[in-house]
Amino acid sequence: MFFASCKDGNSNTHNTSPVETTAGAVLEQTFQSNILGRSVATNHYLPPSFDAQEGKYPLLILLHGHGGDHMDWFQEEEGNAAALLDSLIAINNIPPSIAVSANAGNSWYVNSQENMEDFFLQEWLPAIKQQYGKVWDGTLLLAGDSAGGYGGLRFSLLQPDLFEAVILLSPAAYYPVPPALSSSRKIPVFAKEGVFNDSIWQAYAYPNLLGQLSENAALPKYYLSVGDDDAYNIVPVVAVLQQEFLNRGVENELRITDGGHDWECWKHNVSQALIDIYSEK
Repeated sequence: MFFASCKDGNSNTHNTSPVETTAGAVLEQTFQSNILGRSVATNHYLPPSFDAQEGKYPLLILLHGHGGDHMDWFQEEEGNAAALLDSLIAINNIPPSIAVSANAGNSWYVNSQENMEDFFLQEWLPAIKQQYGKVWDGTLLLAGDSAGGYGGLRFSLLQPDLFEAVILLSPAAYYPVPPALSSSRKIPVFAKEGVFNDSIWQAYAYPNLLGQLSENAALPKYYLSVGDDDAYNIVPVVAVLQQEFLNRGVENELRITDGGHDWECWKHNVSQALIDIYSEK
């Protein structure tokens, strides 16, 4: 069950379902999870002139990185997604779209201390599709930055028919192991007796998931990007990942752009990826 409050800057009215609005709005909602046994904070962006009765909108799932939460994509000094999407919609680069995020903490979107992978794939995403069923046009996209890119890659390989396109922004999908400076080495998720464990990391790694797919499995198109000054050594990560995709005949685009491991780079690259996705339709 969702509980929501409008945060569009013009109203603090509480709502339990999407409402019509004349401007882009962000709804803070709480989702009660049976899998996690607790509530999860989420954000929902509704586009300008959202019409709860007649509209048809794509859904964009936004996964945050390490140290972040559901607010990252929507805070003005970080992802500023509402303004970004408003702008792309206003100049007809993308259609009016709904975008949602959820607080995954530092789970890296896997089943470990909590079954976060199961929460997203078995509970929350089905609930999102049901919540917006009347206005959803059937298009499901995903974008994730850093650890969110790691999680998004795994989600798309676990359920390859779930997303139409996946945008991986500086994905921290290291293989065989992450570098010493990676935040993944500092959390319990990939640790044994308090120490980072190579075997645990490798058990979750994407090559295992790719290896479990049939040769003719249909995968979404991937939009890979990274800043050329990324301090977390992710340039070779996306290069290796693209080669894996090319070897399997998986559609992809790779962009190495000017920038670092930060929101300025990610906002530019997610905007370009979204424009490309809809220019190809």
